[in-house]
Amino acid sequence: MTLNCACADWPFECCFVPCPRLWPQTQVLSPARAAMAAVPRAKARLSEALAQGQALKVDQLKRLFGEDGIEILYEHVKPNEAGEIPADQLLEWLYGDGQGARMLPHLEVPGGATPRGGGDSPGGKSARTEKDIEKFGMLMEMSKTDEALAEYRAMAKDLAEEFQDKVANPTAEAFIEQLCVEKILQGALFVGHVKTDLDSIAGAIGGACLWQGTATRAEMDLNGEIMYALKWAGLEPPPFFDDHPGAAKPDAAGKLLPVCLVDHNEDKQMVPSLRDAPDRKKRIIGLIDHHALAESMASEKPLFMDVRPWGSMSSIVTHAFIRGNRMIPKAIARILLAAILSDTLNLQSVTTTNADRFLVTVLCILGECDDPDELARKMFRAKTEWIVGLGAYEMTRGDQKDFTANGWKVGIAVLEVTDTEPVLKVADELLMELRILKVEKGQLKNGQHDRRKELDFAYLFVVDVTQQLSYLLVAGGRELALAKSAFPEKPLREAKPGLKAPGNTIRAEETLMEEPNSTISEELAGIKEEDEVHAAIDALQKESFHDSVQVVRDYTRFREALDAS
Repeated sequence: MTLNCACADWPFECCFVPCPRLWPQTQVLSPARAAMAAVPRAKARLSEALAQGQALKVDQLKRLFGEDGIEILYEHVKPNEAGEIPADQLLEWLYGDGQGARMLPHLEVPGGATPRGGGDSPGGKSARTEKDIEKFGMLMEMSKTDEALAEYRAMAKDLAEEFQDKVANPTAEAFIEQLCVEKILQGALFVGHVKTDLDSIAGAIGGACLWQGTATRAEMDLNGEIMYALKWAGLEPPPFFDDHPGAAKPDAAGKLLPVCLVDHNEDKQMVPSLRDAPDRKKRIIGLIDHHALAESMASEKPLFMDVRPWGSMSSIVTHAFIRGNRMIPKAIARILLAAILSDTLNLQSVTTTNADRFLVTVLCILGECDDPDELARKMFRAKTEWIVGLGAYEMTRGDQKDFTANGWKVGIAVLEVTDTEPVLKVADELLMELRILKVEKGQLKNGQHDRRKELDFAYLFVVDVTQQLSYLLVAGGRELALAKSAFPEKPLREAKPGLKAPGNTIRAEETLMEEPNSTISEELAGIKEEDEVHAAIDALQKESFHDSVQVVRDYTRFREALDAS
């Protein structure tokens, strides 16, 4: 499947990368997902694969069995010269006599699967559950995407080779870029945001390499995902901003260095020593970001800005390397690749653009990464282990924001993990911390307490980034009422077996809501409503224009459509 890119800078056709829905060992599809309409499609795909004698490719087998499992597989089922195994032979080995199921105990197999000629299943054969059919069907479907990806990688490889030639002989456009643009940021300190993530670290490292500056970090402690990516790339963490001469304090020459912000522009996200500096607006000379501009963003002088609506700021830095015909060292290519995969959830996030997909492919070539899916899995796993190790207090406050609506104060905390089980094992502590968090918000800096600043609601969303599923921890009766109103008919259950309810306003079996998201089905989600309101919006978007000051829009038809609806 291909998409036409709307980015003026990159008028290319690009393909989706395989969606890693079938990951080895610990990744298990939920019963809810197994019951979705994807199952009939998976059955049809598997039937087609069996009828046509299709084979599963090496990367597909690795996703299902892992590195160790594929070695066992090859010992008992002979692959072809390319390492592929026909779908019918694989299914026979796994379920025909149960031999594969016994040799690969970590693989999820149908309950009660027994060797042929024995057991309780009809005919003595192992039964294949809907979940298994979906797994194999999805793998065969991914093979179609792999074919498109192979074509896409060939395109990226051509570009990478051409890019390497241009490094030695820059184009006229690149020469102007190097002469007139790159020198603007030369010698600057590149720094990301507090609550540091991989994109802000990689962007600072990549930007400093390209524009001959110095990479720094906004916080002392870095999460497990960042540390894993740095180790994989062969890089050391950049120094803490405040510790670098010329950052928070003047250097040996008595000067404070200019700063380029990466991956943020809101003052509350800035490293505190820069945010509180009286000359902040004078020192900030550059901004590279993929977020909306904050109202508070201002500078005393014109500054260098590269802000694009892409899925990762590291994509923008990669694009700048290529635009200026600058070689991307292997280590830099690797850390930029890791950051794009992180910020786009392995290209699955709704914020992912064609530019991100294409540049990931280019960086895989330059960074010599054969399996970006495996890299993403290991990064996400490292982050999960790090998060759980922090304890319940940090898990409810690490990525937590407060919102106000109609006078009600709502606190939302989010945990993005690859395995929700270790998080829910401490659900009782997490629920207690949510109750405490509500009250803690009323504490003032002077040691006094203001009940008016306490939260009315406090929630924790636990998001499985591999399965794109989420769970909502509900800490009290007030939270329960709002959650049921916002997500009607969503199932509730115990957040942890044997859990004691956190108070008398809620029952234990109401402390976790499954998949609190849109109730629109996957089939209907891609169908646009055809009514006058939507038609008016389409017309409004086409007729809008910018008059160099603001976007000009005529709301007449839209108002009329709203009145008539």
